[in-house]
Amino acid sequence: MAILSVAKAYLGGLTIALVAALPAAAQDVARSGMDAPVIAAPADSGRFAPSAARQYSAPEMTGFNSFAASDMAPPPLDNFTPPTLPVVVELFTAQGCSSCPPADAMLETLADDPGILPLSLHVDYWDYLGWADSFASPEFTARQEAYARASGERSVYTPQLIIDGQDTAVAPGPAQLLGLIDAHRASPAMVSLQREQTPDGDRIEIVPLSELGGPIDVVLVRYAPHRTVRIKAGENRDREMTYVNVVLSLDKLADWDGQAPLRLIVRREGLPDDSFPADTRHVILVQEELGGQDMPGPILAAIGLD
Repeated sequence: MAILSVAKAYLGGLTIALVAALPAAAQDVARSGMDAPVIAAPADSGRFAPSAARQYSAPEMTGFNSFAASDMAPPPLDNFTPPTLPVVVELFTAQGCSSCPPADAMLETLADDPGILPLSLHVDYWDYLGWADSFASPEFTARQEAYARASGERSVYTPQLIIDGQDTAVAPGPAQLLGLIDAHRASPAMVSLQREQTPDGDRIEIVPLSELGGPIDVVLVRYAPHRTVRIKAGENRDREMTYVNVVLSLDKLADWDGQAPLRLIVRREGLPDDSFPADTRHVILVQEELGGQDMPGPILAAIGLD
C-alpha cells in the first residue's frame, strides 16, 4: 500500500506540485558511514580562493521537506519511455578571475549539444579584486564549498568543472572534458523518467531503477541561456565576456527517499520580472545527498522544463 503525498510551491512564475508515492511505513533514514567522496578533487589547479583555510559550511537551501499524506495512491502513467538524460557540467567561475575565460569559452562550445547541460555558477570570492561579478551569489560559493567538503578538500578555486556531481579535473582541455562527459553518458542510468502534458500542467514521474543508497535532493535551477558583459575593472578589465547558461537561482524543492516513484506537476504562471527575465529557463536536478550534511553527490537526472 502506498501513501500519496503532495506539496506545492510557487517559484518565480512556476507552480510546482510534488506528488511522492511513499511506502506506507514511514522511512526515517539516518545515513552514516557513507562511501568515500565521489569527486576526485585536484591537489593544485586554477586560482584558489583568498582564504584557503576558511571553514566551509554546507549550503543552506530551504524547501519542502515534509508532506501532508492521504490514503490515495497515484494512478499509473501509460507508455513509460525514459528519454536520454543529459550530462550536467557545472562550471564554477568568476568575472574577476583571469584564469576563467578559457573555461567559460569551453563551456560555450557545449551549449548546443542536447546530451549535455552546461551550467555557469558564478562565485563571489574574487569580488574584492575590484570588480563585483554581476552574476555571483554566496549561494553558488556555498555549493562549491559543499562539493569541496564532500571530496575532503579544504579550499576552492576557479575555474572548476564538475561533471554530474562526481568528477573534476585539473584544468581540463576539450578532449579531456569530452572524455569525462562520454564516460558519464555510458554509465547505466539510476533513474528513468517520463514527461506528459496534462490540463493541470506538465506531469513528470521519476522512477528509481535500483537502490539509490541515500537521500535525494530535488532542486530547481533557473538560468539565463546567454549573457554578454563588459568588464570594467579587476583582472579582466576592458574584456567583453560571453557566458552561457548563467545560473540565477537554486531552490531545493524536496527531499526524496528514492524508493518509490516521485511525481511533479509543473505549471507556468505569472509574468517575468527583473530577477527572472523572459528568457529564463528551468531545469530540475535530482541529486544524491552525501553524509546527511547537505553535501552534493552524484546527479542522477536533469529534467528540462522549457
